[in-house]
Amino acid sequence: MSELSNTPLERSRKALSSVLQAMQEPAIGKTLAISMGTSESTISRIKSEKLEDVLALVYQLGFKVVPSDRVCVDKRTYESIAHIASRAMADESTAQKLVWGDE
Repeated sequence: MSELSNTPLERSRKALSSVLQAMQEPAIGKTLAISMGTSESTISRIKSEKLEDVLALVYQLGFKVVPSDRVCVDKRTYESIAHIASRAMADESTAQKLVWGDE
């Protein structure tokens, strides 16, 4: 099943897994506490008591959590880019120019 067909609850659980994995980094609790101006125990409490509910709320509202190094575009823009790319790659001479330049 594609990610687009998953329910908001299913997507929020996947995001929760990713966030929890990121929180496994050494000293992340202390780093988060300092950057948020709070204590490590507050970070721990958010993680264990509130994070799942907050992510479920975010996804129910139609938003999503993505890594900061990702670039998001609206669905129509993505579909346009994908269409153009697939057409270009379907023409072997165009595909070679895109991949190998003018070799």
